[in-house]
Amino acid sequence: MAGIEFYKKENRTFLLDPNGNFSRKELAFEVRKDPLTEHKSRILPFRRRKLSERETSSEVIEASRKGCPFCPDQILSLTPKFIPEIVPEGRIQKREASLFPNSFPYAQFNWVVVLSQEHFLNLDQFSIQILRDGFLLGQEGMARLGLKGVEFKYTSINWNYLPQAGGGIIHPHLQLVMEDEPTSSHKEVLEGLRRYQTENNSFFWEDLLSEEIKRGERYIGRMGDIHFLISFSPIGILGEILLLFSGRTAIKELNTKDWEDLSRGLIRVFRFFREKHIESFNLSIFSGNEREVSSWVYGRVCPRMILPPWNTSDINYFEKLHDEVISVVSPEEMCEEIKPFFK
Repeated sequence: MAGIEFYKKENRTFLLDPNGNFSRKELAFEVRKDPLTEHKSRILPFRRRKLSERETSSEVIEASRKGCPFCPDQILSLTPKFIPEIVPEGRIQKREASLFPNSFPYAQFNWVVVLSQEHFLNLDQFSIQILRDGFLLGQEGMARLGLKGVEFKYTSINWNYLPQAGGGIIHPHLQLVMEDEPTSSHKEVLEGLRRYQTENNSFFWEDLLSEEIKRGERYIGRMGDIHFLISFSPIGILGEILLLFSGRTAIKELNTKDWEDLSRGLIRVFRFFREKHIESFNLSIFSGNEREVSSWVYGRVCPRMILPPWNTSDINYFEKLHDEVISVVSPEEMCEEIKPFFK
């Protein structure tokens, strides 16, 4: 039995430092492999800097408000409606949240959930109700599709918060994707689960959770049946938070309490981000199982940033072309920093 391996290789490099009168300087970094997919991350703590307080300017917010299709005065005239075979009423509403098709779809079924009537919300302005209603509305939309006999195995709920994370519209919104094949990263996870099950006759997510709780180095805490961890091999420059929905094998199995627990946990994550002057993030929640191997619903939250002073992207050739991640945050340090927000 191979079991779970937290592989990391420590490396050192040397240079003559111009900031130290060209004296010899040693720099240490790590190469890590994800224990399920073997995807590589490079942890470069010497590149970490304390982020200065940066917020989206009021000028940008006001400029983006003009012509925003998600604002209450324009949402009915500027957003698409569902075809009547799927949603006869055209759109679905749940308090402030609205669900309708994406005008620029990435998939056959790619829908948008507008979370609030407010055009812009800071991270500390999201409430449990706003988040819960948005997630519940997305789940209801997926259920509507299933009732019409169109049920896809692979679904995800996704969020690009602000332009730094690829958000094309500032107004807070989620995107749903329903397909008959998994996306590339989802497929890697499912293949890893099958491989682990074959080699160990065991379920990876349960084993990982048990091991991480026992070690205590990267386990943050839980909200109900949803566990929050820092990924051993992160997929973002500022680390990654892994969400495990214990015992839930599909998004359709989640109940209202699950969504409230997720929302409570995310609000704590958002408070941590605000303290660290992190303004933006990506979120994806994955659902889907392969034949003879099952998965829990799982999610990933990735902080995003632009690098001063020239607003440089936080993704470079290593991520885009080599498929390896540069991270400036030690996962273990990040866990210690975020834990107080869950107490």
